[in-house]
Amino acid sequence: MEITKQWMKQRIDQRMTENVDVSVYVRALTSNAPFIYNDRLMQAASLIKLPIMITAFLQEWRGHLHFADTYPVRDAVEGGSFYEASAGKVASVYELVFHMIVESDNTCANMLMDILGAEAINETAQMLSLEHTVLRRKMMDFAAASQGRENTTSVSEMGRLFGMLASGQCLDERRDEAMLLILSQQEDNCILPAQIPNNIRVEHKTGELEGVYHDCGIVRKPGNPYICCIMADGITNEPHALYDLSYLARDIYEMM
Repeated sequence: MEITKQWMKQRIDQRMTENVDVSVYVRALTSNAPFIYNDRLMQAASLIKLPIMITAFLQEWRGHLHFADTYPVRDAVEGGSFYEASAGKVASVYELVFHMIVESDNTCANMLMDILGAEAINETAQMLSLEHTVLRRKMMDFAAASQGRENTTSVSEMGRLFGMLASGQCLDERRDEAMLLILSQQEDNCILPAQIPNNIRVEHKTGELEGVYHDCGIVRKPGNPYICCIMADGITNEPHALYDLSYLARDIYEMM
C-alpha cells in the first residue's frame, strides 16, 4: 500500500486535535517519486540553518575558511547554550556549526551568518536549486520579521535537500556524510523519532517559531530508509500539536 493524498488527509484529520495546517514530503531513498502534500511557501524557522551549515562546509572545501578557526562569542541571543556563554568564550567554526544544528543554537547561527555572509548562504541555496529557501534575517530578529523580512522555505525543497545529502550529491560524499552525522545527533526529537523504535537513526533538523513547528530529515528504517519532512503552522497549543505530529510521523513510518 502506498501513501496517497486521501490517506494523508484522513490521517491528519484523525491525528490533529486542533486546526493546524500541515505539509508533508515523503520519499523512499530507493524511489525517485516523492509524495508531496500541501506544498507551499512557509516560514523556515531553524530549517534555514541547513543552508548555513552547507555553506560552511562549502567554504571549508574551497579553502575560504578552516573549521579550526576560532571566533569570540558575541551578541548572544536566546535559544541554545551559547546565550549564557561565559565572558571571553571563543568557539571554532566547527563548534558553531555543530551547536547550531544539534541544539539549534541561535547565537551560533548568527555568528556563522556574519562569518559566511548572507549573500553566500543564499548563493548556496540557489546553487542547490532551492529557489524558495531564502535567508532574509538573523535568528531572533523579530523587528525584521515584522517588516516582512522572513526566512522562507517549502516542504518540497527540504525534501529535495535531504535527498541530495542522502545521495552524496549536495557537496560530495565525504562532506555530505559528515553533515548527516551532525544531523543524527539532533537533541530535539519530539516529532520524527518520538514514536518509532529508539534504535532507528534519524538525521534531521527541526524548526520552531510561535505557531510553527517543523521536522525534516532521513529515517533509516531497516530495509526502506526514507525522507520525511513534516512542516506545520497555525499551531495554538504546541504540546498537543507536537504529540499529534509525532503520531502522524509514526503512521508514515508504519506505512513505509
